[in-house]
Amino acid sequence: MGYFARFEEIDGVLFRFDTRIYLNGYEPENSSVCVGAIIGKNPGSAIPNKLNELVPLELNGDKMLPTVRNRFIDGYNLAKKEIPSNSFVRVWNLFYICDPDLNSACQKAASYKELPICSTENDGVPIVWYGWGGYDERLNLFKERFIAKAWPQQFYYDHESSHVISWQPTIKSFAKHTQGMPSNPVNEHLANVIRSS
Repeated sequence: MGYFARFEEIDGVLFRFDTRIYLNGYEPENSSVCVGAIIGKNPGSAIPNKLNELVPLELNGDKMLPTVRNRFIDGYNLAKKEIPSNSFVRVWNLFYICDPDLNSACQKAASYKELPICSTENDGVPIVWYGWGGYDERLNLFKERFIAKAWPQQFYYDHESSHVISWQPTIKSFAKHTQGMPSNPVNEHLANVIRSS
C-alpha cells in the first residue's frame, strides 16, 4: 500500500529507520518528496524481511500509519490541492527500537549511552505533527531533541482541550496519539497548512 522502512540490527537489537507513508503509491525510479512528518513513541512490532535497505512494511495490525495517511489525503482533498507524485510522510520516533512492549522498549533504550536515531531527523520537513502521547517520565528525555527544533509548521491534537494546537508541545503536554483521535480537526488543520504552502 505504500509503507516502507529500513531496518538495522545494532548490538542485537532491531531498529526501524526512515519509515515512510506514501500517499499515492511509490515509484522507486522517481525521486520522492517529503510533505510532512509525525513523531510517535517507538516502532512497535514490525518485522523486516531484509536488513539495511528500504523495504515494504508489514503493518501487522498497526493502525497509526494508515490513520496518518488518511489524514494527509483528506487534508489535500479539503484544500483542493493535488497530492504531489511520490510524496510521503516521514515517521520519526522518540526512539527507534522495535518492541511492542513499551516497558521493555524503554528499558532497552535506557541501556544505551548514545541511542541510535534516524538520520532523516536532520532533514527539513514542511509540517511536523506530534503524536507521542502524554507525560511519561521514561519518555520525556527523548522528547527534548524534537522540542529543541524549530519547524516551519508544527501541531498536535491536545488531549486535554480537544483542540489542534498549532505550535510544538511541551514535555508536559498530552500530544494525543492517533488512536481514538477525531479526524475532522486534524483534516481541517492540515488543509489550512497545505492551502497556504
